[in-house]
Amino acid sequence: MKKIIIYTSCCIILLSGTLSCTNNNKQEKSVSNKASGSADIGAADEAGRIIEYTNLVVDMANSHISYLKNILSNTNQIEFGLKNPKNLYAFARVITPHIMRAGPLHMNGVTIEKPVDELGKENQAYFKTQIAQYNTAFEKLQNEYKLLDDYLKAQDYKDDKGTKGYLLIDTIRNTVQKLYTGKIVLMKKVNELADAAEVVVLKDSPLKEYIIAMKTDMKNFRSFVDLLANNGSNYTKISDKVQLSYKNLEAAQIKNASLNIDNAKKANKDGEYKRFYESFHDLLLRTKKTLRDAGTAGKLTDIDIDGLDHDYDGLIKSYNYFNQ
Repeated sequence: MKKIIIYTSCCIILLSGTLSCTNNNKQEKSVSNKASGSADIGAADEAGRIIEYTNLVVDMANSHISYLKNILSNTNQIEFGLKNPKNLYAFARVITPHIMRAGPLHMNGVTIEKPVDELGKENQAYFKTQIAQYNTAFEKLQNEYKLLDDYLKAQDYKDDKGTKGYLLIDTIRNTVQKLYTGKIVLMKKVNELADAAEVVVLKDSPLKEYIIAMKTDMKNFRSFVDLLANNGSNYTKISDKVQLSYKNLEAAQIKNASLNIDNAKKANKDGEYKRFYESFHDLLLRTKKTLRDAGTAGKLTDIDIDGLDHDYDGLIKSYNYFNQ
């Protein structure tokens, strides 16, 4: 999901920058180059429209992150309460889930329900179908959770010994899993289209090298964290692969922190770029300690993974500062 945030932030900021660059380039084109310039501007505008739409899809998915996480956490707590009816405080940690909207419902006239023409008919049809299916599943989840919430408020578990509660919990978990699966499929297509559009948007940007470096490092670190999260219970089995990945991350940090920053200085972005790689360096040091502890214990804990996720969020914030 956090990987998705990268695409959201980057695409929105790049679009704004591109429009500015496009206008500047348009003014600077000589009469003899007007035809070529118009073609480039048209391609950039088309890519920008695609990015605007994919941003909306990502914003929708991001706005559900906390909600889905809270729903699953609540099912665990409620299940515990049903299994321990004598515990008077068993349901005390159940919190009301809220949807935190990550971005606008529409952008420059583009709405998530109406995929832009620039996507092409095949992709338009794809998004219409996938978005409709996702929204249907999400609405189903909300209704299922309300039934469980009403069940708890009425304390009906005292009548059926939790039978209906367990069924609702299983149903809710299955629906959440379907949403996660659907999101993975949806984001794969979004990333594919956004990457292609970004190539066009970044074509003439003086900050292209820095943006690509930071995005690549963030994506690689995200994959690294996912590797640990998916295999943390048996760290010994993946330790060699993890150590190699860590060394590659270290090498990338050193290389990209040493890039020529003249163009960043011209854009008054050199400070933000340096801070990004200083943050990345500190993150890697903390990660090194976590890996050492995991090597001793033979596993990674949930707290370890949460810590890596938190560090990753900090890296995204540093990246966002560069793009402001």
